[in-house]
Amino acid sequence: MTETKIPTTLIEFSQMFHTEDACIDFLMNIRWPEGFLCQKCGTSNGYRLKTRDLIECSNKFCCNQMSVTSGTVMHRSKQDLRTWFWGAYLVSTLTPGISAVQFQRQLGLLRYETAYNMLHKLRSALVAPDREQLLNEVEVDEAYIGSEEEGHPGRGSEKKILVVCAVELIRWIDKKTENERVRPGRIRLRSIPNASSNSLVPFVKENVKTKSVVHTDGWSGYSPLSKEQYDHKPVVQGRGKDAFYMPHVHIVFSNLKSWLLGTYHGGVQEKHIQAYLNEFVYRFNRRFWRGPAFKRALGLATEAECWPTYKSLYKAGEPDGWLHPS
Repeated sequence: MTETKIPTTLIEFSQMFHTEDACIDFLMNIRWPEGFLCQKCGTSNGYRLKTRDLIECSNKFCCNQMSVTSGTVMHRSKQDLRTWFWGAYLVSTLTPGISAVQFQRQLGLLRYETAYNMLHKLRSALVAPDREQLLNEVEVDEAYIGSEEEGHPGRGSEKKILVVCAVELIRWIDKKTENERVRPGRIRLRSIPNASSNSLVPFVKENVKTKSVVHTDGWSGYSPLSKEQYDHKPVVQGRGKDAFYMPHVHIVFSNLKSWLLGTYHGGVQEKHIQAYLNEFVYRFNRRFWRGPAFKRALGLATEAECWPTYKSLYKAGEPDGWLHPS
């Protein structure tokens, strides 16, 4: 297989994927970069049946036929690959994201439910199973997503959604000023039921590499981190120099709230919040690489082990409903 070119602009995208065949060829290169591999007999060769959009194993004793979308979030969809490709490009590259209403309009879909289901299928594939942990120096804090609840500010709220965030810090020396500068690197977000150590510590252990420096506020829920092979540096936030402690995690929360309010008008349900957090994390971590972000989104969509159906989405939060990955 030849190396796949990655579109970086809308014009390049429309030129590259102007036909269904172009989408199929691109998807084949993503799924089998070293060449087709038959899932039935293991033969590493096959050819495409142009008349049926299938790939047939070249082993004459096998002749297994396989769809290029088999085992992906696009499998058995009534929408063509061009629509799926445009959807993946919009979700993975647009900074403000896209709502299901706009998704429906932009792609010319007849039903809102189709747009809603496609978006959640794409979101379900945005969490890489082999993602690396954050390392070196990390800020961790939690915040409530939602409107102010009268009489119950901060951690006393019962109706707002609690989200914990970890931000990796990247430090470097500015050659012009010779001063040290810091910027946010990768991030992780998760919806949690409460701010206890039972919720906060497992999140840190799963997402931050041991022996890293972990900055938190003085909340007691983070206290066990010092016993978990982390260099825990808690600071009780107040006035003066401590008033702007952990600025990067606060900026991430500010951007997250602005995005949810601006794109979805604050209408995200708690049972689906993790899907939107995953989408925000995916684009934030790839904000400097929009072209590769699209290719990676399609690659993850082809590797997904399971994905939501329209029925399971509306049962999210129930025992037999869809559980958004985190």
